[in-house]
Amino acid sequence: MTGIHIIDAFLSILVTICMLFTGFMDSGEASSTPEVELVREEKLVFLDAFKSGQGVTTDGKYFYTSGSLTAFGMTSITKWDADTMQVLVKNDSPIPQEYIDNYGSDHVGGISYYDGKIYAAVENEAEDLPLVITYDARTLHIVDIFELPNDNLPDGIPWCCVDGENGYLYCSQFNEVNEILAFDLETMEFSHVIPLSEQVVRIQGGEVYDGILYLSSDIADSNDDKIITVEVETGLVKELCTRSLPSMAGNEAEGVTVFPMEDGTFIHVLDYDKTVGVYLRHYKLAE
Repeated sequence: MTGIHIIDAFLSILVTICMLFTGFMDSGEASSTPEVELVREEKLVFLDAFKSGQGVTTDGKYFYTSGSLTAFGMTSITKWDADTMQVLVKNDSPIPQEYIDNYGSDHVGGISYYDGKIYAAVENEAEDLPLVITYDARTLHIVDIFELPNDNLPDGIPWCCVDGENGYLYCSQFNEVNEILAFDLETMEFSHVIPLSEQVVRIQGGEVYDGILYLSSDIADSNDDKIITVEVETGLVKELCTRSLPSMAGNEAEGVTVFPMEDGTFIHVLDYDKTVGVYLRHYKLAE
């Protein structure tokens, strides 16, 4: 058995042990207000949790996730089979070394899929150099790097998403969000702001579908988190649902993506359960 195979076998055993251990640590089932229904969930632990602790997006066939452990200088972009949740491709060096060395770029946040590419929001430690990095969805190799102005992004760029129909990339600051920023998708030049009808807080990720922007809002010091919708033409904010996520050590809602799957699920959201790891939960809209 080669050294690589020995390491793979060891990691497989360690993951199995983690799964058995966390099975005893689960705090109960997730619930939600009646606007959505939880259909299924995957629990990810150990290295799988690291690879999926920040952002999620999908093209309907694959899920793509991002992960960051800034304390250890670890980041990742990972491609998963949507049916089996097996890792297909990973990039454990998604931030170019020059940005790490020169600017302290160390965090990959929310991500979005469009037209064969993954768009990722990347922050540096000082939160003064917001980046959008694109990756080839087949290989996860870097395609382009865009440095965005930080005038309206005072606390970094926690998420980004693509509105392909209208030709924009959207993002916002993390907390006390009063507007969505729109950038031209071709040039990544600033285009305009979308003023929101009411303030939203702690936005971890977003995705656009059919003219509606879906946002994952993490409520501080609470296991009750929200999915919020925004009409991109008007800025009208509505609360779609509240999700109750039990955890003994606390829970943090992370990225969200929207796409209609064959099993009827539409909203797919990451939740960091600080007791056991990361869940990818799949919801269908109430009829």
